[in-house]
Amino acid sequence: MIKAIGINREHENILDTYILTICESMKEVATETKYNNFLDVVEIIIKYHNEYGEKKLGAYSDFMSIIPTNLTSCFSGFLAGVETNKNRSACSVYKTLLTELSYKIIDDLEQLKIEKD
Repeated sequence: MIKAIGINREHENILDTYILTICESMKEVATETKYNNFLDVVEIIIKYHNEYGEKKLGAYSDFMSIIPTNLTSCFSGFLAGVETNKNRSACSVYKTLLTELSYKIIDDLEQLKIEKD
């Protein structure tokens, strides 16, 4: 998987941890094929984020919110698609925990300083 580009090392560390947490969580509730499809979508989101930042396509706040906003929608939709009677409670727990993590990430990103390391 490609690495998300941040405004500084702290930003990159926050994004790396967030992305890894979501991906590892989705691995727990899906078949290998569906999980690999999920990773394909995550990679598209990261590429969009990186291109948006490199080309300075829009506002700073938009750039900072691309990954948390899109990954939240991505994992929510994914969980709805892979939920079965057998994994329903796990999907529900992951959705709740990861949504809360997304809110925390957005708060953390709002506190970052703009300077590049």
